[in-house]
Amino acid sequence: MKQFLVILFSCYSFCANATDYTVSSVDELNIVLKKANNNDIIIWKNGTYNDVKINFTTIKQHLVLRAETAGMVVFKGSSFISVNGDYLQVEGFLFEGISTLDKDDVMAFTQSSNHCRITNCAVINYSSKGEFDNNNWISLQGLYNEVDHCYFSGKTNKGPYLVVRYKTDKNFVEGSDAAPSTHHHIHHNYFGYRTFSENGGEDMRIGDSRTSFTHGFNIIEYNYFEEERLEAEIISNKSWNNIYRFNTFIANDGAMCLRHGQKCFVYGNYLDGKTGRNTSGGLRVVNANQTVFNNYVVNVEGSEKNALKAGIVVMCGLEHSEINGYYAADSAVVAYNTFVNCVGPVIKVGVGNKSKGQPFIAPKDISLVSNLVINSYGQANKAMMEYETVTYNVCKNNFYTNGGSIGVKGFEAIKEKNIIKQNGFDYYKITIDDDIIKTINQRLAIHNIHLTNEEITHFNPKWKLDKKDVGVSWMK
Repeated sequence: MKQFLVILFSCYSFCANATDYTVSSVDELNIVLKKANNNDIIIWKNGTYNDVKINFTTIKQHLVLRAETAGMVVFKGSSFISVNGDYLQVEGFLFEGISTLDKDDVMAFTQSSNHCRITNCAVINYSSKGEFDNNNWISLQGLYNEVDHCYFSGKTNKGPYLVVRYKTDKNFVEGSDAAPSTHHHIHHNYFGYRTFSENGGEDMRIGDSRTSFTHGFNIIEYNYFEEERLEAEIISNKSWNNIYRFNTFIANDGAMCLRHGQKCFVYGNYLDGKTGRNTSGGLRVVNANQTVFNNYVVNVEGSEKNALKAGIVVMCGLEHSEINGYYAADSAVVAYNTFVNCVGPVIKVGVGNKSKGQPFIAPKDISLVSNLVINSYGQANKAMMEYETVTYNVCKNNFYTNGGSIGVKGFEAIKEKNIIKQNGFDYYKITIDDDIIKTINQRLAIHNIHLTNEEITHFNPKWKLDKKDVGVSWMK
């Protein structure tokens, strides 16, 4: 696989004459920042600290701000870390306890942060007492920044754990594509239990409505999402050209949602919706030119209770939609996905959001190819259901083992005995469609990615993560 070229910061090369400094207060840190040179390391002494407001701001490059012992520098109260510069790294800190932050984010890259990294940090139960106090535990601005091997759990107030914000100036026109691409890399992080009673309780939001035409080019991969409650979206994509791959979703109420933006990719992800709460979602596709393939989705429970939830939902747009509304999922490619033991209807096409009270615009030119539905169940047991009349570019070679009448050409019932079981996963020998393979790779070309037939059509069990594969090193 030819991977998209992303600048990583896992290894820093330090000069032989680099200096280590030790600090234990913001005043000491500020003194060091004035005299430090490129490649120096600043070590924060172990201990518990209250109301520490760190502005890691410097024109020097390749500086590291590190806990003396990872996990043993604990920040409480109104503490935060803001990163502002080039090639800066923050690592090993823990935030926990009741937060008294107002609206500040816990860890943040500013608009002037480029090629910076936050790694091996944790934020645990660091919520404010007010449920509707709105902040984020980590926010990314700037360009080519990285968040990896971090741990987030226990957020109960408004605002996603992680957000990407795009840089806009005073002349920015809402809905334009003038904001710069960010090229962030978010990987190997753990996103655990969180709850919030209304919209705003996502684990992750990449962009927002007003900048949703921005071409982000962010890669979100190898993350683990678990026990996100109530919110309809686990990840809310709100910009163009982002990749979501090789992530694992376990026991969440929401869905992996391409809410705004276009030309995004969702592939190689594992989703298990088994919660017992009967509200879980799988994948949701809104807006044009999205590509969703080779995901493995099991035990999604919420299809009967909520029209916007199912193994996968391909949505209608709204007439005269505002920028924060819904645009039809025209030209979506949905291919080679596997759905096992999900409540039907499992594949929903042409679903509209009735709560908006506007007429629907059905999606057109949908490619629905070589998807496999195994053992769907429930009162509305169907492998696939069309809610509004959509038009297809192609709909063929989709298979299911049981379920009611579908009424759409391109779906065929097969015997369960023909399902192949390998390493705990179910497979069926599906015909390779050269046109769909070509389309997917043509779309991926903007990321300099070219996948093999097997990478597109056959789910690799190694893509399913264990908790030990992600998060901070010092909690394992």
